[in-house]
This record gives sequence, C-alpha cells and structure tokens, in this order.
Amino acid sequence: MGRYPNSRGPREKSTEKSTDLSSTYDYVTGLPTRRLFGTLLEQAIGRAGKTGRPLALLVVELDHFRMVAESQGQANGNVLVRVQAARVKGVIRSTETVARLAQDQLAMILDNLTSPGEVTAIVEKLQATVGLPLTLEGQELFLTCRIGVALYPQDATEPDELIKQAMRAVKAAKSEGQAVQFASPTVAVSSSEPVPVSSPFAGLLP
Repeated sequence: MGRYPNSRGPREKSTEKSTDLSSTYDYVTGLPTRRLFGTLLEQAIGRAGKTGRPLALLVVELDHFRMVAESQGQANGNVLVRVQAARVKGVIRSTETVARLAQDQLAMILDNLTSPGEVTAIVEKLQATVGLPLTLEGQELFLTCRIGVALYPQDATEPDELIKQAMRAVKAAKSEGQAVQFASPTVAVSSSEPVPVSSPFAGLLP
C-alpha cells in the first residue's frame, strides 16, 4: 500500500486548462472553474440575502496531489482528481455547486441551510469519502484532505472575500496540523474532534 508523506514536491509548471482563468469549465473534471465559481457564488449569496439563511463555502485541498502527479505522471494525476471530484460531488445535493479552483483544490457552496448539523455532516462525509482507497498503476493510495469553511454573512458578505476567508482557513488547517478549520478565529477543529459548527451559526439560523 502506498502512502505519501505530508511534504510536497516542488511546484511544477502545468499546462492544465483548469488553471486557465478564461475557461469556465475544467476539462479534467467537467466542474466549473474559479472564474465561473465566482459568478455562481455571487448568485448564491444573493439568494441567501433574500431568504435570510446562512451559506457555507467549503474549500477542499487534496493532500499530496502534486506529488502523485509528479511521481506517476500527469495522466494518473488527472485520474486522481477526476475520481476525487466525483466523490466530493456525490456528497452534496444535486442542486449545490462544486468547482475546481486549482490543481488540488475543490470548492463547494452549501446554501439554504436549515441547521448547523448540515455542515457538520458534510464535513464528516467529505473526510471519509476522500479517504477511501484509490488504486493507480496497481498501487493502493490512501489520501487525505484539508477543509476550510467560511460562512456568509458571519465571515464575509462579498464573494471574493468569502473565498479568501475559506482559503485562509485551509492554510491555517495545514499550518496547525488540523483536518478542518473554520474562518472564524474562535473555531478550531481537528479530525479527532467533533466539528463545532453550532458556535459560528449562533444567531444566524431562524
């Protein structure tokens, strides 16, 4: 069984169309790219503003993706992200949005939330789903992910700022050795502890 260490190899130059900001759909996964995701997030925030219900933006960063792409080739790297994208998409409702922001980053919009437990359940499912074994070239891989969560309107009310908050949360999770991190500074989550979403949602749900 193959396991990859937490360290990443050098960032390689890539010609993937997913990094092309002029594209609206990623050619590997078929998911919206960051360019289109910004528009979809803006629309979701508009709906949330009308309904008064909070919205959650999750950024999922796949650990070790670049090492797999470098060691096993771009084709296998594409297979890896395609499988993981399908897994992530299968966790949420068909009406909700999943996008590919970067080579190793997926994002999702959870809107029309009715209870704090919805975010908890999604985070737990994401960790379990991404962690399922995947076989490439006869080698069984077990991968993990980091998840950053930003909430509207608590953490930000503008699309770009909400994305930045979720990105900062992912970075904090990595630096602090956690699997999940909320943008709210008072919330910190580790993979071995329950995800305390009740605090950031306090006063936001009707």
